[in-house]
Amino acid sequence: MCNENFVGRRLSCDGSLCTIRWQGEIEGLKGQWLGVEWDDPSRGKHNGKHGDKRYFDCCSNEPTAASFIRPDSKRIDKPQRFVSAVKEKYGSETSLQNVKGKSNTILISGKEVDEVGFDAISKKQSAWSELEIVSLDGLRIKGFHKESPYPTKEDLQVLPTDLKWKELDLSRNLFDDWNDVGAICSSLRELRVLKLNGNRFNSLNSGKEEFSDAFKQLTSLSLANTAVGWDDIQTLCTQHDFHSLQSLSLAFNPLHHLPRTSLNFQLPNLATLDLTSCNLTSLKPLTSLSHLPRLTTLILRSNPLTTLTTHSSLNFPHLQTLDITSTRLPTLSSLNPILSTFPSLTSLKTSSTPMITSHPSARLITIARLPGLTTLNNTPIPHHERQNAELYYLSTITPLFLDAKSEHEERVIGEQHPQWGYLCERHGEPESITKKRNPPEPLSQIKSSSDSGDHGKPIYPALSLGANLITFTFQFPLFFPSSFSSSNPSSASSHQLCSPPKDAELTHIREISKHVDVYRLKALVGRLYSIPCMEIKLVLETDEWDPVPAAKPEDDDWSCSDDVWSEDETPRIEEQEQRKREKDKNLWVHREIELVDSTRPVAFWIEGREAKVRVERRDLRLLK
Repeated sequence: MCNENFVGRRLSCDGSLCTIRWQGEIEGLKGQWLGVEWDDPSRGKHNGKHGDKRYFDCCSNEPTAASFIRPDSKRIDKPQRFVSAVKEKYGSETSLQNVKGKSNTILISGKEVDEVGFDAISKKQSAWSELEIVSLDGLRIKGFHKESPYPTKEDLQVLPTDLKWKELDLSRNLFDDWNDVGAICSSLRELRVLKLNGNRFNSLNSGKEEFSDAFKQLTSLSLANTAVGWDDIQTLCTQHDFHSLQSLSLAFNPLHHLPRTSLNFQLPNLATLDLTSCNLTSLKPLTSLSHLPRLTTLILRSNPLTTLTTHSSLNFPHLQTLDITSTRLPTLSSLNPILSTFPSLTSLKTSSTPMITSHPSARLITIARLPGLTTLNNTPIPHHERQNAELYYLSTITPLFLDAKSEHEERVIGEQHPQWGYLCERHGEPESITKKRNPPEPLSQIKSSSDSGDHGKPIYPALSLGANLITFTFQFPLFFPSSFSSSNPSSASSHQLCSPPKDAELTHIREISKHVDVYRLKALVGRLYSIPCMEIKLVLETDEWDPVPAAKPEDDDWSCSDDVWSEDETPRIEEQEQRKREKDKNLWVHREIELVDSTRPVAFWIEGREAKVRVERRDLRLLK
């Protein structure tokens, strides 16, 4: 066994995989020893040292990644070839005939159960040409067919030529030579998916030209936990044809160093790239990947990413799905670079990150910060949720701008919240911000400008905050009509003296949501005039006019027994008719509606965006 093992070879000991890193004698111990590094770093006892002397180095930084074992140890599992592993797993026609007619009896909960129908399953599995998915995971496969440095043409003719395998899983085996993988794939022309997770290759530099086209039909390749770097990937892509490859998994590999050249020519159709747990602290090592013309999905989960900030040249113009689950992004502001680095992003995964777990409304703010998102953490974003999220985000940013004391502070806040301008344009700028930048004019100027109509008033977009507001003008008159007298509606006797609050303004103008009910409206008016809500009566003055019955004259200003008048009396009669017409004008009044206590919104009574309301104070003693 000692002569067969050498540095770099793969072994299986009691089912655990390892790589030989050293071979020789150990001081103080007899015989030959093998220094191995375990794939599972918690499996060993040291990191290549015995006593005070170091015998070899490990690729892993774990202190328990290595062990010393004897070359002839019985714990070493015997490897097998690829063809033998297929026969062991799926059987053959010969093995099927040997087991046909036999039935094994098994026990389930103490009861004997006979196997029925397994002959049909074994027959289907033994028909290799009918298989499409073949899994040979963890079967200690080493080499193709015979024990030779490279597979021969005779070896390649062992497999049937009519195989239709489309997916092959060779994970966690003892492959250490890439030519063995090339020999297998060259015999499977229908193969589309290849999984080699957990293998360790001494080099991905193939010395056999006949295997250069062995992978040209592949659409998915998985090399997770194979200890490969960017240089190995570039060597592999340079020597083999991967133009059809659409999905590549390089998870659990040390890829934190920058690649030397771009991969856009070797992988022109790559759409999905999995870089889970690759020890990436930034996006800088991905610079060469930004030139991949069809990359739409990038998986960066479980990496120690603390920022997504990159230089200006890094841009993934076609990327639509980004997975940053279980990274170390600290705050929601860490998402700001996504707008420039991933401009076409529609799906994002952010679960188990500090920025999500530390903020109770992280989903709403994430949706508001990224306007192009349609899916967040595998959950679709409906239109109403986006609208609510953006309005909530506006409400959280507005106090920051209100507290800003200079343009520099506002600029800094704007850089921290780059979506502020877009959201204000979409939903309308908050009223408090508008008043801060443009203080309101004096009341007299407001009255005079209202005569000119709606010119100069802001036009708000549909479904915005401004579009849902009504401008109320509340007036508390010193005199208000208590009832109309049919005899003389304009007389002073038809007016009642009102008792206004002490030191209170008689007129208030407020913008209030049209969805507010009358109860809340009275509560607001009560605070404005310091009046209890129970004593308030609100009267809405509409734009419609109602006629008032004309009073019958008690005396005529002229009389004539013959109902005839002379020409000298004509000017007097015309003057009387003119006075009568002017008097008739006062017989039309604005229609008034009392806003009775109700849970209905005020929009039930008010049309348009302006309303004039008269505030009256009731005497509760008269109501008893």
